[in-house]
Amino acid sequence: MKQLPWGFLFITSFYAALRYVFKIEFPFFFVLIACVFLIFGAIVSWRRLKLLKTSHPEEAYTNVLPSVKAAQDKAKQARRDPYQHLQILLKPRQVRLKSVPRAIAFAFPISWIFIVYFGYLIVRDQIAASGALSTSGNLAAFLWFTFIWALIAIPTIRSARRDRRLLAEGDLAMATITHQELTSGKHRRSEIHFQFRDAAGKLALGEGTDDSRLLYEDMEIPVFYNPDNPLENVALATASCELVEF
Repeated sequence: MKQLPWGFLFITSFYAALRYVFKIEFPFFFVLIACVFLIFGAIVSWRRLKLLKTSHPEEAYTNVLPSVKAAQDKAKQARRDPYQHLQILLKPRQVRLKSVPRAIAFAFPISWIFIVYFGYLIVRDQIAASGALSTSGNLAAFLWFTFIWALIAIPTIRSARRDRRLLAEGDLAMATITHQELTSGKHRRSEIHFQFRDAAGKLALGEGTDDSRLLYEDMEIPVFYNPDNPLENVALATASCELVEF
């Protein structure tokens, strides 16, 4: 429910941008549908949380059993060493998307409702118009916008799905960063290259983008990889997902 204001802001901004770019009076009905969808999802989450609190009352866990207390102490001790804490997590691990991939994964399927509808309106107006120069310009701008949006969203969603699978089901290893550099350009990024050995002792290589810019050469970082293909790997620090328990 805390995300509702951000969701409303994103939807209305997207709607206003479409109206400004294409100079077309788009029906506000689709914005209302998206808002209703957000509210419905928030209500469902709130009811689940309420049911969880009802089925697991806090009073029932006031007197902790010795075995549970020992497990809690062990978990606290393990958290002092992040790598050791990762080792004791059971598969499938609980994983969630980071903010930007989560927003894109949520907005992409909804955006296609608008894309199909507005594309239909533009094409219909172009066919009906006698002089279709301005409409053709609107169609070209609309297709360009759709192409750029798909070019951003599809690779992000595919990468997020791969990272989610590796973090949830993949094997864990410690990798050493062999190279780190800042890419040139207006928006500079930190690119890292690392290497690690899998469970069989074979050397594998990997790379990623460090948005935090806190990683450096010779630093050890946890990496999740596919045991059948160690070249399919992702560093925890560069993944588009994060572990819930970590």
